[in-house]
Amino acid sequence: MPQSLAFCDDAEGAIDKRCIMTLSLQEVKNLDLPDGPGCYQFYDDKGAILYVGKAVSLRSRVLSYWQKSALHTPAKRSMLNVVAKITWTVTDTEIEALLLEANLIKKYRPPYNVVMRDDKRYAYIKISTDDEIPGVFITRKIDKSGRFFGPFTSTESVRQALKVIRRIWPYCTERRLKKKPCFYHQIDRCLGVCSGAVSLKEYDEKVIRPITLFLEGRKDKIVRNMKKELKRLEKKGDAESAKIAAFRVRNMQEVISHAKVIGIAEKYQSDVIELAKMLGLPKVPERIEGYDISNIFGKEAVGSMVVFTDGEPDRNEYRKFKIRADKPPMNDVEMLRQIIERRFTGHNGEGVANKTNWKNPDLIVIDGGKGQLNAAVSMIRRLRYDFPVVAISKGEGLRSARAKDKLFFPGEKKPLELPLTSPALHLIKRVRDESHRFAVNYHRLLRKKRMY
Repeated sequence: MPQSLAFCDDAEGAIDKRCIMTLSLQEVKNLDLPDGPGCYQFYDDKGAILYVGKAVSLRSRVLSYWQKSALHTPAKRSMLNVVAKITWTVTDTEIEALLLEANLIKKYRPPYNVVMRDDKRYAYIKISTDDEIPGVFITRKIDKSGRFFGPFTSTESVRQALKVIRRIWPYCTERRLKKKPCFYHQIDRCLGVCSGAVSLKEYDEKVIRPITLFLEGRKDKIVRNMKKELKRLEKKGDAESAKIAAFRVRNMQEVISHAKVIGIAEKYQSDVIELAKMLGLPKVPERIEGYDISNIFGKEAVGSMVVFTDGEPDRNEYRKFKIRADKPPMNDVEMLRQIIERRFTGHNGEGVANKTNWKNPDLIVIDGGKGQLNAAVSMIRRLRYDFPVVAISKGEGLRSARAKDKLFFPGEKKPLELPLTSPALHLIKRVRDESHRFAVNYHRLLRKKRMY
C-alpha cells in the first residue's frame, strides 16, 4: 500500500537559499522510509503532484535530496522549494519500480518530470501491430500504430529491462516471416516464429500477451494465469508439461527479482554530479558532447560528435563529419579544429547549413592531449562561445588498458590523473570511448565504400 508523509506545512520563510528547506537531514532520516525498491512522489501544498521518481532504495534516494553535498540543478532546487508532501510505493523488484514510474508519469504528467527531462528525450517501449511478427523495441516517437509503454526517464534502464524481459519471454526481432530461423532462435532467445516453428497465434499467447501484461504492471495476473495452467496440466496428468510450467513460474520470479535495471541509471546520474564537483562546473552538465577524428594518413578523414544527456548516450543527437582535406594534408589538430568550427557554425558533414537546432553543451570532452585541447578551445573562443572543455589522453604511444588516463584543462600545464575508481573519470572515459567508436565506424564505412 502507498505510504505518505506530509511536511513543511508553512513553507513561507522556510527556504534555505543554498539547499532545500528547513527540514533537516536528521528529520528525513527519522522518516519510516523503506530500504527497498519503489517509487516516490513529491507534492505541493495544494496536493498537486510535482515529481515522480524511482529508486533501488527509497530511503537512500529520498535522503540524497537533503545531503549537504547534494549538487542540484536550478530546476531541482525550484521543485524542492515547494515540496510539501512525499508519498511512496514499495515494489517487489527494481524492474517493477521502473514500470510503475512510467505509468505514474503517464497518468499524472508531473511538471518537474517534464522540466528536468524534455519530452523529446523520453523513451518508450513499442509493441508493433503493423508488422507480420509483432515486435518489441525502444522508440522516442509515438505514432498511430502499435502499443506504447512509457515514458521512461532512463533509456539505459529500458534497454536493461528488455534484456530481462527477453530472458523470460523470448520475443523475436524479425518483423517478417522467412524461411530460415533467425540467429536468436539458435541461442534460445526466440521461439522460432520467424520461420514457422511456432504459429503467430501461439507466439502471441506465449510471448506478446505476457509482455503486454507485464509492461502494464500486471505481473500478478501473469502469475495467476501460469499457476492456473499448472493446475490444469497436473489435473490432466501431464507431469512433464506441469514440471515445465512450474519451472517457468519460478524462473520468472527469479529473473525479475535479480534484475538490476535502476541501479545503472542512478549510477550514471551520480557520475554526472561527481564530474561537476571535480571540474568545478557552475551546474550539473545535462548535455556533454564528445569529439574525435579518425583517418589513415589523412585519407577518408572523418570526425564524430557524440552526446550524453544526464550521463547516458543520446544517440539521436550524434553527428558525423567528413573532413574537407586541404593540400598539404591536414594533421589531426587541424581536422579537429575544422569539425568544431562546423559544429558551432551550423554546418553538417557535407558542408550544408544545418537546420536542426542543436542545444549548447554544458561540457565538451576531446579525445586527445594538450594540442587537441588548445585547438578546440581557440576555435570555440573565436566563435565567441565559452564552454567548459576537457581533453583525455593516455599520452604518446600508451594505448594499453593499464595505462593511466590523463585529463588536460585549459590554462593548466600539468595534466590531472584521477584514480581508476573515480566516477567522474568513468564518465569522461565513456564519452571518449563512444566518440572514438563512432568516428572509427564511420571511417571504416567510407573506406569500404571506396574499395568496393
